[in-house]
Amino acid sequence: MDTPQTQITVARTLESDIGIREVRVWLDDELIATLKNKQSVTRVIAPGRHTVRAHNTLVGKSIDFELAEGEHARFSTSNRTGCASSLIFLLGAGPIYLSLDREENV
Repeated sequence: MDTPQTQITVARTLESDIGIREVRVWLDDELIATLKNKQSVTRVIAPGRHTVRAHNTLVGKSIDFELAEGEHARFSTSNRTGCASSLIFLLGAGPIYLSLDREENV
């Protein structure tokens, strides 16, 4: 019987995403994707300690995590606005925040 693969998925599919700016995703020190809104990336990885990092060229976030053999870590990322969100629509600029969260295993 084959052992399930150890994987990571990073998805940019949240409804709260404002849909602007790409989000670059690194696994450890390797760029694995440049995500536009509604895209995701999945990679097979070795079990052990890793770091996932997301960056939208303005703001970056990272999470350290550890996976056992056969586990699948899922993360969500999004670009979102803060309390001054109307500035983005009025002026074409404003504060943009990046989220990166690990999803609970289901």
